[in-house]
Amino acid sequence: MKKGNSDMSDEPRPEYKRSDLGEIVRGKYADRIKDETNVVFLEPDVAQAFPNDEVM
Repeated sequence: MKKGNSDMSDEPRPEYKRSDLGEIVRGKYADRIKDETNVVFLEPDVAQAFPNDEVM
């Protein structure tokens, strides 16, 4: 397995300025991801009755 480049840091290069990157929008794609997911949340009483997918 290859090791990553050890001289990389979390700091951006000096030529990049935060002001050049535009506005940050939190949750910009949250609705799109929510529509495309197949996760189902159960009410607590239903989840207690069916703790896993093998119980029927």
